[in-house]
Amino acid sequence: MERRKIQLIAGSTYTISLPKEWVVKNKLKEKNEILIYEKGDRTLMLSPHSMESKKLEDISLNIDDHLSEINQVLFALYYLGIENISLFSKNDIAKEIRTRIIKTITNMSGTEVSYEDAKNIKIKVLLDKSKVEIPQVIYRIGLIIGLSVANLLDGFDITEVRINENEIDRLYHLISKIVSLSLIDSNILKSSKIDNVIFIPSYFLIGKRLENLGDNIYYLSEYIEKNNANFESRKEILNFVRADINRIARYTSGDFHNMFEKTGSEDLKKISSLVLRIKDKTVSDYLRQVMRYLIDIEEEIFIISFYNSLIKSGAI
Repeated sequence: MERRKIQLIAGSTYTISLPKEWVVKNKLKEKNEILIYEKGDRTLMLSPHSMESKKLEDISLNIDDHLSEINQVLFALYYLGIENISLFSKNDIAKEIRTRIIKTITNMSGTEVSYEDAKNIKIKVLLDKSKVEIPQVIYRIGLIIGLSVANLLDGFDITEVRINENEIDRLYHLISKIVSLSLIDSNILKSSKIDNVIFIPSYFLIGKRLENLGDNIYYLSEYIEKNNANFESRKEILNFVRADINRIARYTSGDFHNMFEKTGSEDLKKISSLVLRIKDKTVSDYLRQVMRYLIDIEEEIFIISFYNSLIKSGAI
């Protein structure tokens, strides 16, 4: 850790010297620019201007090298913020591979195929990263999950649940992208409303747990549709899940002025007990997973609210 004293120049300008090792390591010279960003805890983050200009925007890949994991490869490139992805093959791209690529792209917000022929697929990401606010995306996912739960309660329509599931997946990958970029780009950290790097792990986990929760609501819906299943205490359990999801969504859309209050242990025990009494084991298993992810999400939101209270109080 380096220590530097603030100097007052000409009675109006405050300056501080930079560590020589840092300047040399980043190949900076006199009159070069550096970026200064104030984080939510009032500390300053410095980065060489050159770092902002070395972002990888274009990449070209041979599909033949990634046939079995093309989905993961595309998501990885998407998370890195690459805007132009050129895929090519020595042979004609197989129909099955082409279908997997197109299906993957549908889960990548702001992405489209800009060119395509027998051996090439060019993908362009048009998303404006600076306009994506993570709390609002989480709020949106919460609302969609709430709609799927409400669908199970009133006028069941499996088509609507399937549409909701696709949208939840798309928004989850958007969260993963912005959170990843926030680690390496201070401008995205600020515009995403994450505010502080210490919140990044919790925001990522909240996004992943919401996706897991949405998956289990979807699987439960498909099971009920296929088997015309019903279960004990259906309204009480699902009303609890919907209310808690809506409460979480409302809280994350705010500015964390107050500490987040987790669901009381007695309420959790009551609902968990009802879930365990369900005779249909498949239904019970899906709902137990839903409860597990709700608890995980609440814990991460509490951590964010706690850190935020420490920052506002000046404790950290």
